[in-house]
Amino acid sequence: MANVSKAAKAQLLTDHDYNLTALREACEEEEIEAMEEENRKMSHNHTPLPSPNPKKMKSKNQDVGKQPGEITNETILDAIQTLIKRFDEQDDRLKAFESRMEANTQAVRENKEEISKVKEEMLLLKKENASLKQICLEQARYKRRWDLRLMGLPEKDKEDTRETVIGILTRVIPVSVEKLRESVDTVHRLGKKNDAATNRMPRPVIIQFALRTVRDEVWRRSREARVCREMNIQFKEDFSKEDREARAKLWPKVQEARRNGKKGLPKRRICSH
Repeated sequence: MANVSKAAKAQLLTDHDYNLTALREACEEEEIEAMEEENRKMSHNHTPLPSPNPKKMKSKNQDVGKQPGEITNETILDAIQTLIKRFDEQDDRLKAFESRMEANTQAVRENKEEISKVKEEMLLLKKENASLKQICLEQARYKRRWDLRLMGLPEKDKEDTRETVIGILTRVIPVSVEKLRESVDTVHRLGKKNDAATNRMPRPVIIQFALRTVRDEVWRRSREARVCREMNIQFKEDFSKEDREARAKLWPKVQEARRNGKKGLPKRRICSH
């Protein structure tokens, strides 16, 4: 080791950034060679110490260099599976809606058929109702032909209306009291006593006759009867509400026709002074 070649020394000088000339001058040749040998051994046998904070190595299954929010195959697969699940749910809902729509369509069809039947029945019932109403009106009109109304008879407390009316009838037609009592069925006033609507005039009296011939005779003679003028009373036919309303609408036309000189129109039966 003492006899080191010049080429080796030149190589050592080129391996370092500083000049070893001064070191050789201060030390013996053998000491320099020993130091160089030691440096060579250290350069070949040096093992670096482990880092105090070693980085964990990622496994092969982990994504290398994955960043937050980065789209990967796994995220795409999850999104596709989620969409497929939602589509399946929508298909189930659509099937349920279709079944409900079919049920509703069937119900609507049945309801239409039922409504058509009800309409037909309603039309028949309307016709029948109108017919029955007309029959009832005719019966009421026919029954009222046995009645007369007496208007303007003064009202008294605890009066015997039937005897008072029979006394008036004896002065209208030449019939005995006994026959009139047999011919007159019922006599009573209409409406409530002391009613505000009837306070201005006496309540009318309805006379129901048992014999139609007696009623017609009273109605015919009452127009010229003296007792009607003396007591300021009036006999009227007993019309139904519908007939009274119809006559009230037609009466102005009758009066106008009379003013125009048309003859043959009926006149009202009025007892007055």
